Amino acid sequence: MIRHNARRASLLVGLIASIAALPAIAQRQAGASQPQPSLGQSWPQMTNVSAAPGWRVYVFVQDKVKYIQVNDLVGTVRATVATANGHFLVLPLGADARRVSTPTQPLAAALDSTSPAIIVYQDNEVQLTARYQSDGSTVWTATAKKASATTTPSSAAPPAKPATSVVCPPCAGGQSN
Repeated sequence: MIRHNARRASLLVGLIASIAALPAIAQRQAGASQPQPSLGQSWPQMTNVSAAPGWRVYVFVQDKVKYIQVNDLVGTVRATVATANGHFLVLPLGADARRVSTPTQPLAAALDSTSPAIIVYQDNEVQLTARYQSDGSTVWTATAKKASATTTPSSAAPPAKPATSVVCPPCAGGQSN
């Protein structure tokens, strides 16, 4: 009886080990040589592409969707936005997830703020700015970059107020709201 139970236990352990190895085998067969970094991590194994000291920005791209994650200097995820074709979706990741303004979901705090906008990330399609509020919180604004001036008549709209280049928040990374 003991030998029979020992055989069952060893078979069960072998079965569990082989099931646990399936994702690694599938990844190798698909040609992935390294594990993919995970969205939402404090310290993803990616390059920090932040345009502002005091913040760490990581960009993930999957299935033509760009995910932009902002962390503070202590690794706390602050805000995460997904974007594709000029559309934005605020993900429920980060301490500031409820303080992210987008073109379709603008926040009054971002629109009414008198504090300067700090460019935290920008590329050819997207700009992400931070505005520090008097209560110590940060409001984020994600916008699509405008098309080149050749496609828009100069008399159609007044020039946009450029974002101010402020170095970093007074408590870069130390706040947690």
